[in-house]
Amino acid sequence: MPLPRPALVPGPDRAAQGKVLVVGMDGLRFDRLTGRQANAPVLHALMAAGAHGTSLLPYGEADGQADDGPSTSMAYTDSGPGWSSALTGVWPDRHGVTGNDFAGADYARYPDFLSRAVTARPGLRTAAVVSWPELVRRGVLGAAIGRRVHYDGESDGYGAADRLVARTAERWLTEDDPDVLFVYFGATDEAGHTTGPLSPAYGHALLAQDTHLGRLLDAVDARRSDPRRADEHWTVLVTTDHGHLDTGGHGGDTRAEQEVFVILAEPGAHGGTRLDTPRLIDIAPTVLDRLGITVDPVWGLQGRALPRHSPTSPTSPPTSEWP
Repeated sequence: MPLPRPALVPGPDRAAQGKVLVVGMDGLRFDRLTGRQANAPVLHALMAAGAHGTSLLPYGEADGQADDGPSTSMAYTDSGPGWSSALTGVWPDRHGVTGNDFAGADYARYPDFLSRAVTARPGLRTAAVVSWPELVRRGVLGAAIGRRVHYDGESDGYGAADRLVARTAERWLTEDDPDVLFVYFGATDEAGHTTGPLSPAYGHALLAQDTHLGRLLDAVDARRSDPRRADEHWTVLVTTDHGHLDTGGHGGDTRAEQEVFVILAEPGAHGGTRLDTPRLIDIAPTVLDRLGITVDPVWGLQGRALPRHSPTSPTSPPTSEWP
């Protein structure tokens, strides 16, 4: 990662232009990210520069009760329900996805946040690139998105597919002008299933994804160093969809499977502070908020926008960028 540089602040005649990068890391257990053996310097630096927190999914085999809604319809702690919740801003009782078969999905009523954004503001440039092709094939990421690219981690292996995802996202950030970009990496989940989250293979997958994230942040940092883009105000969100049992696998209602995290970094944040139980359904309204799009109550979103600035900490002065 480059050394920190002074933040580029818009001039008096230029309003800040909100842009958002959301990075999903499938099946990444928070304790493996933060434990002594964790090797994820980019993610650790992002947490130190911004804010982060954890919460528990309100579902997992047994019928659950959402904090602010009805039954979550016996959803499994699987990727289908998890990414549907993160992308749409509602729990399975509304988006309808309770497993990886995607049966009952209602993305017409509850579309992903990129589709919401471009529908509300047609001029926005939206893009998504993923290594789990089901996110595109099943319509989780809708056709309204300006660019949708999927690589096949199921067939080609997620390590190889994730590298292609990172390369594509880095190129878009360098050569094009996206307003909101969703990027998905799947190698940690693959390793979690194959050898468990306590294995060296899982640690290697985490480091690879961490390195990919670093390339994306470098590309964003380079944009902010370009005087032509001095009005860009980038928010970065990193999250996961579920955890894993020590032995590998998920779908149930243990804490290891239900715990998810959100990392939020943006100009003006106080570094190293905690978010108050951020939920997957908070991702979508946060993205819309940072883009300057007001959430219409008719949309029925269950999440809330995460605070723009973390509470002041006497040991953590405000930072205008990540390392």
